[in-house]
Amino acid sequence: MFNKFFARRGNYEGTFFIIGMNKETYEFEVGILENKKIVPLGSFSKGVKAEERAALIQILTKHKTTSKGSHVSVQPGICIYLSFKGIKNDKLISASFLSFQLKKDWEECTVGNLLLLNKDMNDEVHITNPNKPLWNEPYLNKDYYISYLFHMSPNILPFLKDRLLTVIRYPHGVNGESFYQKSCPEYAPSFIKTKKSEDIHYILCNDTSSLIWLGNQLAIEYHIPFETIKTNYPIEIIFDLDPPSRDYFPLAVYAAKEMKILFDKFQIKSFPKLSGGKGLQIHIPVMDSPFTYEETRHFTEFIAKYLVEKFPEKFTIERMKKKRGKKLYIDYVQHWHGKTIISPYSLRARDKPTVAAPLYWSEVDEKLDPNDFTLFTMQDRIKKGCPFLEENYFDTYNENLEDLIHTLKNKTKRLGYK
Repeated sequence: MFNKFFARRGNYEGTFFIIGMNKETYEFEVGILENKKIVPLGSFSKGVKAEERAALIQILTKHKTTSKGSHVSVQPGICIYLSFKGIKNDKLISASFLSFQLKKDWEECTVGNLLLLNKDMNDEVHITNPNKPLWNEPYLNKDYYISYLFHMSPNILPFLKDRLLTVIRYPHGVNGESFYQKSCPEYAPSFIKTKKSEDIHYILCNDTSSLIWLGNQLAIEYHIPFETIKTNYPIEIIFDLDPPSRDYFPLAVYAAKEMKILFDKFQIKSFPKLSGGKGLQIHIPVMDSPFTYEETRHFTEFIAKYLVEKFPEKFTIERMKKKRGKKLYIDYVQHWHGKTIISPYSLRARDKPTVAAPLYWSEVDEKLDPNDFTLFTMQDRIKKGCPFLEENYFDTYNENLEDLIHTLKNKTKRLGYK
């Protein structure tokens, strides 16, 4: 998960542990921990003084676990500090020895700590207890989760920027107790920015340092309002398509496709996203719009009721779960001032580390499976780009909504409703 950060040549440094050597070439092999697994990262020979080399050879020969020809393997234990120019094909480029790290535990030589050292981060950001398990099956530890946040920060931060953030923290992993956190804790470092609203000092997560600090606090889920601190008007409209269980996920796909037909007819640009749970969410950006929440409610209610009237056997707007039966709930009420929605690219604390992943409309079909979109698959996925950011999500106004909302608003007035 860390290779892309070191793909460009530069001046990097990091702590690694020795896992072997070649007795003929005097090359020492090094590794790093990634999600509890030892990842070999090539070798170094430069920068080692003659007496240091002799001492290393003696120690490694004495403590070898296997030996084949000139190659010797050892268990991790000796930590060293290296400079390097990059990482290519899982090998350090131009690695050079700088010093021994005799007080360092080899289990501290993690991907997360390597990224933290080489990113432009606030000095108050640290990774504590990096090997704490968050998920047991599949195994996922805290360090690997923080590495995910590093990797996804260019994608997730645009959606968190200037929003009053609510997180769900899991201090003992997803199988332990959790709690919602809205107010910034008193022990937060000085660089964390906040915004007061209704006597709550909300955290603003506008940069990587803030994101990594929250990750170290084991904030797993990131929930955001529909507006930013710069406006009282929504910057996006979101429908939550909530089937009764994961077994009924095809209902969410069916509803999303029907919505797409409607939105295309009205020339409204829409963006589908997995909820990370059992359903889908449809985003409609309305950046810099003049719409109040009361006005957008005319639109969301119209769409939801139209679909329920057209497919009464499949969809419902009944808020009481016990009355929904096996129908999909089209939640348009959630879109309101003060309410929140899961942020794109946030993890969800489910049986697997699934992600609230933005989708291409072409992916919304019978083959779509939320289990395919986890922390482990996101790295390869975003190599293709972000479906939202590619289509200029934050520059989309959806001006055709203005006439439609005006028409619906007038129709409501004629019928005598407020």
